Amino acid sequence: MEEKKVSTWFEEIRGDIANYITSTFELGKLELYEKISKASSIISYSLILSGVALVIFLFVLIGAALFLGELLQSSWMGFAIVAAFAFAVLLILLMVKKPYKKRYTNKVVRFLMNNEERDDKNKR
Repeated sequence: MEEKKVSTWFEEIRGDIANYITSTFELGKLELYEKISKASSIISYSLILSGVALVIFLFVLIGAALFLGELLQSSWMGFAIVAAFAFAVLLILLMVKKPYKKRYTNKVVRFLMNNEERDDKNKR
């Protein structure tokens, strides 16, 4: 009789450990899904916002080109000046790519670490 109780006890412990491991994996998977869903929602919102800003910027540039064309009595000159301005902005953005990329990567890492710390505090 004594043997059966000990073996039953070990079976219960083994079952509890298996349930704990399964639950831990499920929790990790759900936390990963949560982070991915938050990141994808932020990315999709940013893309929509960027698209709208791009359309607005395009209309502003076309308007500026038409205005300059009227001032200079040559529409192609207005568009050439605006194109040169856009090209200069592109060159500046290409020159600051590396520092911007580094700063943005650091912000993303800080954001993820802050969320992780906040989640850890909420669990306690």
